[in-house]
Amino acid sequence: MKKYMLLSILALFILSLPVAQAQTMELKFSHKLHSESVGAGCSDCHEAAASSTSPADDMLPAKESCFNCHDSEAECSLCHSDVDNAVAMQRVQTYIAKFPHAKHVSDKMTCEKCHEGIALSETVQGDHLPKMPVCSDCHTDLEKPAYCYDCHNKGESLTPADHRLDWARAHGVQQHNHQQACKMCHTDNSCITCHKKGNLDRKAHPLNFINNHGILARGNKEQCRTCHEDENYCVSCHREQMVMPRTHDSAGWSNPRTGGTHARAARADLDDCLVCHGQDQAEPICAQCHPAK
Repeated sequence: MKKYMLLSILALFILSLPVAQAQTMELKFSHKLHSESVGAGCSDCHEAAASSTSPADDMLPAKESCFNCHDSEAECSLCHSDVDNAVAMQRVQTYIAKFPHAKHVSDKMTCEKCHEGIALSETVQGDHLPKMPVCSDCHTDLEKPAYCYDCHNKGESLTPADHRLDWARAHGVQQHNHQQACKMCHTDNSCITCHKKGNLDRKAHPLNFINNHGILARGNKEQCRTCHEDENYCVSCHREQMVMPRTHDSAGWSNPRTGGTHARAARADLDDCLVCHGQDQAEPICAQCHPAK
């Protein structure tokens, strides 16, 4: 009695599963076995891929493809756990608007380049469809007009799931931690272009920023480098504005007779001086005032 009750519960459980999940339980198929032991190639089963021009095409193998190697329906139990109630693998209904397999199939482009891990798969679970980073390995022409719509429909939303309502405020931190993910859609100039247009509220650089940005830069240099990656940016701006360190304003900084405190500072840490004095100089800055005798 208990045995029949357990079987009934199991049957109800299977019936309550989504169709796709129930199919994966009934079907058993090993890509790894067919690839390594049998030596079958992808095109032996997925014959339509080489001529497919649309992602809506059905490229999964039909029963006739199986019979090319398997002699009769007696061998159906190799892949179907319930031959009398065998189900077909659910076809891919939606993936991307425009994708021609025919243009991608070549000697240089293997199937596993896009369908990562498929050759080692031992179940039918997982669709092994390529994600955006895989596409971005080859498709890098972000400057091309309407670049995204080579594969996507123009009415399709291309906003990633992590671009939530607070994205405008939080994306700076995310960009710093995941720069490669951002570069799949945005060029290096995208940040500057967007901030020039939308930085009028002064949230990034408050009105008094010119006076206290040095303190902020020393306290959180990584935040500055989100936009200003090259430290030469600081030097260039300070030169243009003729901004000097506070030490340079002291009365004893330069003394023709003793050299003043700048001489002692240079002997103690010349590299600190060369941060500003030494960039793009034909000769050491010291030599401009202290020529060799």
